[in-house]
Amino acid sequence: MSPMSAADAPVAPSAHGQPVAPRFQVHAYSLALRLVSALLQVLMTADILCASALIVVGTFTGAMNPRPPALAGWLALIALALFGLTRLIRWLTAATFSVEPSQFVLERRGDRFELPVTSVESARVWRLPLPGAGVSLRMKSGRGFQYALQVVDPLPVLEAMGTEANHPLTAFAHARATVSRRRWYHLVLKFVLFPLVPAVIMFQLNQRITYGGPFAQYQMYGMGPYMQSFFTYWTYFTALLVLFASIWRVLAELVAFAGAWISPRRARGVRRFVEVASAVLYYGGFCSLVAWKFLQ
Repeated sequence: MSPMSAADAPVAPSAHGQPVAPRFQVHAYSLALRLVSALLQVLMTADILCASALIVVGTFTGAMNPRPPALAGWLALIALALFGLTRLIRWLTAATFSVEPSQFVLERRGDRFELPVTSVESARVWRLPLPGAGVSLRMKSGRGFQYALQVVDPLPVLEAMGTEANHPLTAFAHARATVSRRRWYHLVLKFVLFPLVPAVIMFQLNQRITYGGPFAQYQMYGMGPYMQSFFTYWTYFTALLVLFASIWRVLAELVAFAGAWISPRRARGVRRFVEVASAVLYYGGFCSLVAWKFLQ
């Protein structure tokens, strides 16, 4: 068993001088609930991409006062509802998994499952990481444990269990969890604030060309139409950047997966490279495309 870092699963001495069993925050899914959660995640992603494509294709179609298609708004509401359902499932499946010397303990919503170490044949990372990375337990009876455990980083769990943890999928999930730690404010910067840059530029160009000044539409028609026009440009560039980012994300994950499969030991280095490259291509590449469009 390879050594486990303190950041992954801290082990502190108890009041009696004995080490505390590693304890992990997980989500315990039954097979049916995992399938539902994975399906919701796929539908939500497809919904967002469809809404973005509709906005990009159908917003500026020669109308005097362009607006995003109404269908895109309904799809956005559906995506929001799907997101709420996925959050509800995560809340319902929240659990803790402890690795004790003689048993594994899963505690979820008032239930406690104690699995003797001798009754567990193996633990392996999910081959299909949906709704996220996770670990499944196989009992010596030949049956799988009734709950599969979703965990952000399966490597510390497998190491704590004393299970072989050198599978490429484990390396891939570990690199993703430790290198690309996304927070909510990263998404805000990427899909809320950054689209303001091209939106403000194009909106002000439109104001000057169409109405004769930066605030002419406001002076002629009021605040409502003025803000509606700005919202249209911001929505358009947000949708365009969602599609733009999706292309680079798919390519980045394919490169990171191939790197982890070819050389699991270098998975973190490959992941670090693709994350930096994706950021450069997203921010720098999009700005370059906008500049090239202006210079045509």
